[in-house]
Amino acid sequence: MAQNSITPILTQVGAAPASPPPVVQTSEGRAFNRSVSAAVQTVNDAGVAGEGREITFSVDQATKLPVIKVVDTATREVVNQWPPEYLLQIAAETDKLTRDSG
Repeated sequence: MAQNSITPILTQVGAAPASPPPVVQTSEGRAFNRSVSAAVQTVNDAGVAGEGREITFSVDQATKLPVIKVVDTATREVVNQWPPEYLLQIAAETDKLTRDSG
């Protein structure tokens, strides 16, 4: 079963927000979550990631950026991730420094 951890994306993709926006669960946000979850399920059902692998979509809690992972279904090991973990850490540290200095 695919991991479908979805939260609304409230910031422009690729730009680290000055501060994390609040997550607002509106009917539009819930509809968006359902559509993304359905798309992830469709991709996984089609076997796009390969035998014994699935694609997951989530939102990084620190940066609020979307994260896509290819996961081994047997071991739950992350095979590949976009953006890579180190870039998410850099974005989070940069965001923290920006908030602390301003």
